[in-house]
Amino acid sequence: MSPSTTPTLTGRWSGDLLLEATRTRMTWTLTQDTTQVSGPALVLLPSGTVLLNGSLSGTLNGTTLDYTITVAPGGIPAQPPCAGQIRGAVTVVGSPASALDGRFSLISSVCAPPVTGGTFVLTRQ
Repeated sequence: MSPSTTPTLTGRWSGDLLLEATRTRMTWTLTQDTTQVSGPALVLLPSGTVLLNGSLSGTLNGTTLDYTITVAPGGIPAQPPCAGQIRGAVTVVGSPASALDGRFSLISSVCAPPVTGGTFVLTRQ
């Protein structure tokens, strides 16, 4: 990928995420406008139960997407009053983009979080 080529991230991305020894599925449905990327971010149990429903916004710089996921009250169905933000970065893998290799950190929360950070890989669906 040449430095002047901006990867296209519009679409659905999904991958496994381990939370407290529980395998979950994280899915991002992204829309891209030049270097600005946004869309819903979901974390689901294998049963389909929603653990987290947030809104992702980020900026693409070369092959790195710096992002923030904002979780509003009600975004964690098991704990409706909870809200917070997760921040991280992903590296775009492949040309055309086929995977997002990322990390995340909890930066704010109004309740005790089950996890404060980790890594993941999302693949284009």
